[in-house]
Amino acid sequence: MVPIRYQVVGEEDYAFVVEIDSSGKYVIQSGTYTTQPPRSGQLTELQEGEIIQAIQALGIPSEHAMPEGAMAFEARIIIGEKGKSVTYPFWEGALEKDMKLNKLVRLLERL
Repeated sequence: MVPIRYQVVGEEDYAFVVEIDSSGKYVIQSGTYTTQPPRSGQLTELQEGEIIQAIQALGIPSEHAMPEGAMAFEARIIIGEKGKSVTYPFWEGALEKDMKLNKLVRLLERL
């Protein structure tokens, strides 16, 4: 498994983070001003295969910067080991235009 970190930051201290390490173990942190405890688990073979396929389909992603004046969540996906990773920032509106990105994000959000 390729390590991946997906992070969404929004208004009122909202944050959602999914981290998957190279062994397929994941930790999910989500919450707002009322903190929720992190959840963790291990990817199934099916989940790992779907995520790897989605990463491969995405390829080298292009940045989807938030348009000036837009009010939306900002997110980023970091794919790969530290020092060799690719950081991909985007805003939530990009999910409507980039179906490959949308698929990867939805797989991560379903964990």
